[in-house]
Amino acid sequence: MRPEILAPVGSMEALNAALAAGCDAVYFGLPSFGARAFANNFNLETTKEVIERCHLCGVKVYITMNTILYEDEIEDAYQMARKVHSFGVDALIIQDLGFIHLLHHRLPNLILHASTQLSISNPHQIEQLKKLGVQRVVLARECTKEEIQVCVDTGIEVEVFVHGALCICYSGQCYFSSVHYGRSGNRGMCAQPCRMKYSLYEDGNKLETDGEYLLSPKDLSLMDEVNTLADMGVCSLKIEGRMKSAPYVYESVSQVKKVLDHFDRNMLDEQNLRVTFNREYTLGHMYKACGKSLMNSKTSNHQGIEIGKVTKVKKNKICIQLYQDLHQNDGIRFEQENLGCNVNFMYDKKQNLISFMPKNNTVMIEGPVGIHVGSKVRKTMDSELNKTIDEKIRTSRRQSKVHAIVTCEEVGQPMVMEVYNDSTRVCVSTEIDSVHALKRATDEETLNKQFSKTKDSWACFDHIEYHLGNDIYFPISIMNQLRRDALEKMKEACLKQEMFVEKEYSYVPKESKTTFDLFEINSVNQKIDSSLRYVSEMVKKEDVLNKSNITGIDGFVNAHLGNGKIVDSLNVSNSYAVAAILEMGYESVVLSDECDKYQIEELMQAFLNRYHFNAPVYKTLYQKRRLMTMKHCPVNTALKDGKRVNCGLCHSHRYELEGLDGKRVFLLGDKDCHMRLYDVTATDEIQNRKEYESYGITHFRFVFTDETNKEVESVFNAYNR
Repeated sequence: MRPEILAPVGSMEALNAALAAGCDAVYFGLPSFGARAFANNFNLETTKEVIERCHLCGVKVYITMNTILYEDEIEDAYQMARKVHSFGVDALIIQDLGFIHLLHHRLPNLILHASTQLSISNPHQIEQLKKLGVQRVVLARECTKEEIQVCVDTGIEVEVFVHGALCICYSGQCYFSSVHYGRSGNRGMCAQPCRMKYSLYEDGNKLETDGEYLLSPKDLSLMDEVNTLADMGVCSLKIEGRMKSAPYVYESVSQVKKVLDHFDRNMLDEQNLRVTFNREYTLGHMYKACGKSLMNSKTSNHQGIEIGKVTKVKKNKICIQLYQDLHQNDGIRFEQENLGCNVNFMYDKKQNLISFMPKNNTVMIEGPVGIHVGSKVRKTMDSELNKTIDEKIRTSRRQSKVHAIVTCEEVGQPMVMEVYNDSTRVCVSTEIDSVHALKRATDEETLNKQFSKTKDSWACFDHIEYHLGNDIYFPISIMNQLRRDALEKMKEACLKQEMFVEKEYSYVPKESKTTFDLFEINSVNQKIDSSLRYVSEMVKKEDVLNKSNITGIDGFVNAHLGNGKIVDSLNVSNSYAVAAILEMGYESVVLSDECDKYQIEELMQAFLNRYHFNAPVYKTLYQKRRLMTMKHCPVNTALKDGKRVNCGLCHSHRYELEGLDGKRVFLLGDKDCHMRLYDVTATDEIQNRKEYESYGITHFRFVFTDETNKEVESVFNAYNR
């Protein structure tokens, strides 16, 4: 089956572009609870109009409500979901496990998609999410081709990103922005620290690196691989970019459609796509890209296309030898200086003001001061391409195609029109009966002419079957009215909602509780007391509980939805999320570090009030916050080949990244070479122990990464003081 093309629409202009380009579905956020808080998200009134408009042309609408939710937000989020469900939204895309759990129990007909923010990468995780009613998963962008296939084989609907920006961290697992800049990515406010400059240090010594953007990946582009994904059974091809321009949306959708329709993209297609937005392209983790094939360490901004080189400069007068055409109002950037401008004034060799210069010529423009001879010039906005796309959007009329059967078999009968598509069928008839034709009878040719007048309608007739008697006659006005009545009735039928089903929440979890504190260690030297319960991803000993990592499933403690008893790292931030963990068969869960004391108190009180026992949760009292978990290794990429094979550098040296603001993080890989970034400063809440105990939390978690035995002992003593 042909997969759907799923387009991002962060504005009405982007929606128009997506529809004109031929998308099958769109996704966007609301003013609240979406992971792109700074997009031009639609309000509820506009959302209803968008849903109706899209449905009338056969396009599905998915709404992102994919932030984590706190206890005092969950009811407002539910009411918003309830409202868009009543509008007929086709699905919600959600990260928060508690929100998924609540909606599944209260709005059973609402389709739920698990967001890529849940970092889903294997069948076991999918089977667990099925227990919460999830019908589609948006896979982690870290999945390889083989991993995508085994996820498809579970039978669930699988959605895969095929074009757009990559997060270098597993989505939903990034706390860098939250910890260092007070803007949580899990709350839709990411400050994008991955796009910033960093210096790499080894054992305190600064290293030379090929570029400074050590955490900035290229943009994903699987344009030419979409039929491979279709053959694998992927049901939805997703394009990233709710904050991107309408030309970007138009080009990306139209080119995915072109390849799906088995046409090859040409050089002009690729150039048009690049100029709308790119950071250079990679095939990404699907094809195991790593190192320099994955990353762009030289820059993190839009690269456009190279169009020339600076040959002469006098103040703000810049001469450029062109490899590509240049138009007035194009946007350009000078690569060496990373300065850009719009081309407002351009001149030929005779100093004549011009609006266009073809390639293989020299042009002079007025631009920014400080440009150097030899600097490469890149076009970052093509004004002529934008005009062309604007005109295509303006003249596009996305209509649904319907079929009809028209019957009037003898004089004295009304004309009956039956209109139908794959799911809906309606029937209307003329208000008057036919009369005997005095001159030309009403025949198929006459009716086709009138019934084709659908330019301003939501639908057009793809095929009409006629059953007409001889010598029947209807006035032209009657034929036109029949057409209007039939399409209006069909429109009403297409927009008619299924019965709205809302249930009282009645889930009763099996009572569970925590029974011991968790001490997570990174090396055997951090064990200080044999009576404690230690857990580790790295230490393999009989007296140490195994913790599986972000993609693993075989651990007593799981960093995702594994086979074990305790779940960590899934941003549990409300009482319903704790219930969701229990519904999936786990015994306890570590609370999200995104919760403050007030939010934890509210969660614990709400859980106790609703389920009549204390929430079986752990609160982390001591740790150096994990900021990222990546499949990319900055150390191996900088010092070796980026392939991360038999490396071990991060376990034999200490590596740190320092930003331009002086803030540092240190790097440490796990056994599967997932690189983790940690804050160098410890977060210590041991002094709050009694307060957390008063909320009903009985056991706690401590995480040790680079601490010495003495430092671990100091933390332990403070806890037992």
